[in-house]
Amino acid sequence: MSTRNDFSLSPEIEPAFSILKERQEFYEQHAFHPRHDNLLKAFCDVIYLDYDIQAFFRACVAVAEVLGEFQAVFYLHAKKSGQLRCVCDSRQGIIEPPGPAEKSLHPSAYPYEMGNSLVIPLFARSRRHGEIDEDPERTGQDSQQMSREDLYDPDPYFSSHSLLGLYVVSPLDQLSREDRLFFEVLCPWIGYKLNNRLLSCRHIEHLAFFNALGRDIGHDIIIPNMYLKYLLRQLEKNILSLGDIEESINIRVELKAIPEVCSSVLAEYGEVRKELSEWHQQLFKYHNQISLFLESLFRQEHFSRGHFVLQAKKCFVERDIIIPQLDIYASRLKTRGITIDQPKDMYEQEFPLMVDVGLLSQVYANLFSNAVKYTEEIVDHKGISRKAIAYGAEKVENFPQPGLTGIKFNVFSTGRPLTAEERVTIFQEGARGEHAQGIPGSGHGLDFINRVIKLHGGKTGCEANDEGNNFYFILPLSSTKKSVFNE
Repeated sequence: MSTRNDFSLSPEIEPAFSILKERQEFYEQHAFHPRHDNLLKAFCDVIYLDYDIQAFFRACVAVAEVLGEFQAVFYLHAKKSGQLRCVCDSRQGIIEPPGPAEKSLHPSAYPYEMGNSLVIPLFARSRRHGEIDEDPERTGQDSQQMSREDLYDPDPYFSSHSLLGLYVVSPLDQLSREDRLFFEVLCPWIGYKLNNRLLSCRHIEHLAFFNALGRDIGHDIIIPNMYLKYLLRQLEKNILSLGDIEESINIRVELKAIPEVCSSVLAEYGEVRKELSEWHQQLFKYHNQISLFLESLFRQEHFSRGHFVLQAKKCFVERDIIIPQLDIYASRLKTRGITIDQPKDMYEQEFPLMVDVGLLSQVYANLFSNAVKYTEEIVDHKGISRKAIAYGAEKVENFPQPGLTGIKFNVFSTGRPLTAEERVTIFQEGARGEHAQGIPGSGHGLDFINRVIKLHGGKTGCEANDEGNNFYFILPLSSTKKSVFNE
């Protein structure tokens, strides 16, 4: 049989090993009567039978009655008001609405006696063994000197305090030393489980809200946005009608059916109609992009399942995703003097990809948006000054595993190369390169890209050379047959 000395414990496991040893020694030093021990086990079994918060309160106060006809009262600490409210009493049951606490009852970091009752605080996190015994009376510590931070030590979820409530047992004069120790061991369990129940209730409320929000977005945003598309179509018809009128007037001018003075007016009219048509086209492009993004980001399935749900379909990435996004950013790229190097053969490549067009469009929108902000002018290896972006795609063998093929999509922009460390962290939420200081941005775009590509089963990355940075992502090649794309 192996002993402790026969192996070397992993440093990663050492903290868990130490605390287990401490708890083991604590229970060995404070051996419970079988009645107390069995009741602790029974309590652990019962609280998992029903996850309702009120069922939990009833089980907690019932323990006192089972142990020896003691009365227990459960108080919650109201976060906003700081007041204690009685939620359950073993003699009265659930108190609805919660009632006020006795004036002499007050929050504390340690158990204390009040009249003929024992008051034990309930914390979100259990204390280490022995800490439960270190109350001010036993250690000589002045309770008035305890800082507010000691009492309201923040926990990850209830940030204003970690004191969740109080558990009051009476009559105190009937409690044996073993009974008192039993409750002081039970209450850290109650506090931890209470924290979980409160979190569960909060999460259920949030999920219900998000589900309702998903329905509201579909009703109050997506549908009205469809009507906006209808209005744009009507505007387009009127612009076409203006074109017909212009053509008709031109014919009359040529036939000298109307005075020549109308020719100058007609020219002005034509310029206005042309400009109106261009603005309509821009507005229509932006509307299509916003519609695509709204419909892909605010699908009701995202809210009901709590994560992005892909709606994958076959598409040509350049034709259906890259070119429409590039059209949106073309004027901004041109204004900043950035040229676009387009591949000659990408449209010819018929990669059988199944992707979520809406989400992948937002991936390219983020990449082009970053290109507008961060692309810089450089002198390339040929000695030519250039300020440019380039995109393309190439096959990658053995992705995502040996024997399979992936497609690597690239967006390169000229400028200062990112450091090796920046290229590792740049896809994390909030991360930005050192030279991004002073340029508006949140560091969210690349994190979004990383999450969307991972949902597609792919990976993201960044490469750098002396001329700039290449942001890329690799998607697994779909099993969809190539002939399907030729239909």
